[in-house]
Amino acid sequence: MNEEKKPKKETRSNNALRGTFQTYKAEFRKIVWPSRETLFKHTVTVVVVSLLFGAYIAVNDFAFGAVFRQFVQLVS
Repeated sequence: MNEEKKPKKETRSNNALRGTFQTYKAEFRKIVWPSRETLFKHTVTVVVVSLLFGAYIAVNDFAFGAVFRQFVQLVS
């Protein structure tokens, strides 16, 4: 028997999937990555702001806790 391998027909889902990946590929080409210097500056900024915000929350927590403990002692 002469069996020839027929190429598979592309279905709509294959075309849609291929189109999706082509779109992703085109979008990834548009990405502009930051330089090491910019990345370092932004990282330091995020870490410093996070530490300051954490310290602010800790101070407020300590203050409100002390006020609450005084209130509980006053009431009981």
